[in-house]
Amino acid sequence: MSEQQKGARAKPSQSTDTAIEVIDLVKNYDDVEALKKVTLQVQKGEIFALLGPNGAGKTTLFSILATIRRPTSGTAKVFDMDVTEQKLAVRKRIGIVFQEPALDEQISAQDNLELMGLFYGLSRRRARARAGEVLGDLAMSDLADRAPEKLSGGQKRKLELARAIIASPDLLFLDEATLGLDVNARHSFWETVTQLAANGTTVFLTTHYMQEAAIAHRIALMTAGEIVALDTPDGLRSQVGEGLVHLDTEDNTKARQWLQEHEFRIQDMQQEGIFIISEQPQRVLSQVLKGLPTTVTRAEIREPSLDDAFLKLTGQTLDESQVEQSPNGKLGGNANGNERDS
Repeated sequence: MSEQQKGARAKPSQSTDTAIEVIDLVKNYDDVEALKKVTLQVQKGEIFALLGPNGAGKTTLFSILATIRRPTSGTAKVFDMDVTEQKLAVRKRIGIVFQEPALDEQISAQDNLELMGLFYGLSRRRARARAGEVLGDLAMSDLADRAPEKLSGGQKRKLELARAIIASPDLLFLDEATLGLDVNARHSFWETVTQLAANGTTVFLTTHYMQEAAIAHRIALMTAGEIVALDTPDGLRSQVGEGLVHLDTEDNTKARQWLQEHEFRIQDMQQEGIFIISEQPQRVLSQVLKGLPTTVTRAEIREPSLDDAFLKLTGQTLDESQVEQSPNGKLGGNANGNERDS
């Protein structure tokens, strides 16, 4: 594991074992190539985020890894097991939280978890005990007898997570798992996920929230069916190579004119003030403070963000109002209308 990886958020397991291996993965839908020879690896104990705009192919990749869809060509392995040839063995090692709810709304939270435990092969006694353990771990014991239809959005998503970890999976798949939740509910959800990762669970997630991707040890940026960049959050930001100096002055018109005369690069932003682009923002700030013919009332340096990295590395912005639709259903079911999963 590289030193750069070690410095990214919470440290993943030091094991060099691979949890997920994808080599030249292709998925075609009629004339559309949804995945174009995608290659990546995820290490055991790692939180790995897949980030991309609507239609990038991230949910297609997610679905193949979760044994819901078949690839057209290439290989995908989970814990060294082929997701097509050994799907039942793979399913025993994974838990999944889909975009859309997969709960039975009419029965209690406890019963939802017990049924999933039975599905994974737990005895009835063990399923009952494990359901109680998981609800306790997620601080949901007081909701055990409540049906999902009577839970808040945040409580439902935590119950979905509880359902996914009922059999203590080694790998947790999360597809836009906090879609529709408020900030507080998302924060609570990701606190739980990071704790699971700290205890050794590998996490593979898709998200359209930059702040959620930032919790990952590594992030893959995906667009048009291809991985265009893969690095730690800090590594991706460093590839931008430029920061912003944000200024406010007593006379911004005069300041802007002086900056243009001295060939500083000014970026138009939909915010008040003046923004100067530079690979050496600290040096630029020093020059500007000494030379501007008007008083500076505010000055700050903004380091490159993940949004900046996404724009530079993919050539587009991430529209957070649009996300891919996720296949939903129970494991072993038909993932979509025209593709049998058997």
